Amino acid sequence: MLAFWVLLLAGAAAQRPVIISTDPGIDDSIALLLALASPELDVRAVCINFGSLHNTSQLAQNALDILALAGREDIPVFLGATDPISQPFHDLGGPKFHGTDGLGGVRLPHSRATVNTSVSAVEFIVHACRSWQPAPLLVSLAPLTNVALALNLDPKLPERCPDLFLMGGTVAAPGNVGPMSEANIANDPEAAARVLSAGFNTQVAALDVTMASWLPPKFLASLRDLPNDAGPFIWQSTRFYERAYETIGGFEGGMPLHDPTTLLLYLKPELYQLHRWPVTVDTSQYPSVSRGILVVDRRGGPKSPPPPDTDKVHFPMQVDVAGVQEFLLSRLRALPAGRLQILSE
Repeated sequence: MLAFWVLLLAGAAAQRPVIISTDPGIDDSIALLLALASPELDVRAVCINFGSLHNTSQLAQNALDILALAGREDIPVFLGATDPISQPFHDLGGPKFHGTDGLGGVRLPHSRATVNTSVSAVEFIVHACRSWQPAPLLVSLAPLTNVALALNLDPKLPERCPDLFLMGGTVAAPGNVGPMSEANIANDPEAAARVLSAGFNTQVAALDVTMASWLPPKFLASLRDLPNDAGPFIWQSTRFYERAYETIGGFEGGMPLHDPTTLLLYLKPELYQLHRWPVTVDTSQYPSVSRGILVVDRRGGPKSPPPPDTDKVHFPMQVDVAGVQEFLLSRLRALPAGRLQILSE
């Protein structure tokens, strides 16, 4: 408890308001808990976007229950995009990695809170970017449909909310739903193309760094001993995730750190080496094998001039894995035990 309040007092003066667009599956849950445990961040809203499941009502319930687990039922949850902006939804295998409920079959006590239906997630994003000072940090852990639709409502969104951190794509690493395509981008390439060309100051947690930030079985097992229910919940839900990576992906124990890396890029940037490159998105028609690929232009040597200022897409390609594990564990440990609910059996 003391560690949490020390962190809270240290970061209170510099808190950044945050809006998180997410499709709460297993790694999204870890990212949400990390954000809630970080005093640098003031999580103001969770906006639901289809992705790991097509059922956004289930995803919204997951978000509500995770917020309740951390004692934050005060944070509103808004429903957002239920389908891609211009193409039919195609199941890319999300339930195989997250389970049919998105949380690997782990049952949490249902939150007393309900979805905020006063406005849509997209409308909320636009309103917040127009009215909040300081401008919120936009974090996308899902397909970029919510952000693309917000851009349609307000093309000046990158001027109002310039900073966008997202998980998606791959630069040089193998893809996870195609040879070079990643699920968040491939679920709505047209939305990704719209957002990545809009002029946000964007940092992209691509598979190159999220797969390198591998959490071994020993680290995951250590979460069971945290002095709160966040660790045991993560431990239980990641049993499904880890088995999926073993049986489907052919990996031997452990799991990648996809969505939490997006938050870590903001919270602990010294753990990463960033590169700024031009990028476009392949929007070939489904089922083209190239659909959803990020085309990243890495030509040139170390003395080449940087891309134009209008190109503000940054990719981390190197990571201090030990530093990531140490920081993540310390933040999850700092969640106050007394405010968390007991998991259902």
